[in-house]
Amino acid sequence: MTITQEELARRLREAREKAGFTQEQVARALGLVRPVIVQIEAGKRKVSSLELVSLARLYGRSLHSFFEEVLESDGISYIWRAIPEARQQPKIQRAIGRGLETINSILQLESKLGLSRLRSLPSTIYLRKVQTKLEAIQHGREIAGQERGRLKLGIAPIHDPVAILDSQGILILGLDLPPGISGFTFCSGQAIICVINVAEPLVRQRYSIIHEYCHVLCDLNDLPGIVSRSERGKELREIRADVFAANFLMPEEAVQMFLASRGKSITSRAKTHVLIEEEIVSYEARRTEPATRINYIEAVQMANHFGVSVESVIWRLNDLKLISEKEKNDLLEKDKSEWGKILKKYLSKQHPLSMGKNKIIYQNARMHLLRLAIEAARKALISRRKLIELLKLSGLAEKDIFMFPEARRT
Repeated sequence: MTITQEELARRLREAREKAGFTQEQVARALGLVRPVIVQIEAGKRKVSSLELVSLARLYGRSLHSFFEEVLESDGISYIWRAIPEARQQPKIQRAIGRGLETINSILQLESKLGLSRLRSLPSTIYLRKVQTKLEAIQHGREIAGQERGRLKLGIAPIHDPVAILDSQGILILGLDLPPGISGFTFCSGQAIICVINVAEPLVRQRYSIIHEYCHVLCDLNDLPGIVSRSERGKELREIRADVFAANFLMPEEAVQMFLASRGKSITSRAKTHVLIEEEIVSYEARRTEPATRINYIEAVQMANHFGVSVESVIWRLNDLKLISEKEKNDLLEKDKSEWGKILKKYLSKQHPLSMGKNKIIYQNARMHLLRLAIEAARKALISRRKLIELLKLSGLAEKDIFMFPEARRT
């Protein structure tokens, strides 16, 4: 479709406003001055092809979206508005922009190849409006068990959370995000994308993937996107997602089996209901066997077993009533001590799933981009130059790109 310079100017202004950028911020990002952006958006100055590419990348849009009948409006614009601090930090702004460019490239390649692997929502979603903290906790526990059953995961530890989301057609992207943001999830066209903060420890990244998965299952039906911030931890959506992640990664039966293997066959403190003066009161039986007390070493071993943080294990044990409030606080104190840090480091090295010093980013988006780019090149749907550009975007080092026959001159 051919559009006028004035219409393109209007669409560029609309894209900037939806993404929440000021003209000054756009000018700085493109190495221009604000009056130039003013002229472009007023239709008084033509925008060059290079500037248009840069603007598309900055706003997290595909280039052709500026020329479609309706300018795309989806979770990408929502994310830029929801993370205003990213626009103030050039490094993070570039990282997010590059990540969104990766997503757009994947969607374009799937369209060229006639694929429809990505879909708007998993086949099963759990729609329930929770009104109280108790409802959020109960729903998180309930759907964690249901989803494990639906996916036929049993009670085994989950060693590759990315594979689970990948099987549901969800893209995962690892990016450096501002402190306090563990990740965000949004819709883009027919795709769902979960972005994880790779500046956080690996165990936190694993937890965040499952946390974001809960948002996909429960919250994206009526929202374009969700940003998971530590300061919003008391919101009902976040409580439900945290409970879901803990129960999904550490099912109660699996925790009990692990403890039994360590000679700590402990049942959760029995809960019953007692009628006292015509009022039903919840009563929790007290555990009396001191020999079954869980120590810090076992908490670390359990964290390694399930691939989560020690802090998550301690809270999970408390949630299951396997340790008291006092025991929980004692273990958390040990976890923060220098002795605890040394012990964690030592025991982690002994675990077969130890990552060592290797930096691992939990994601599948760049792998999909590489695969789709190679396939499109083989079918002559993209040029050699475009292939090289996409392989660089996928994270391949330049020296490795030309190992692929499709990237070499024939």
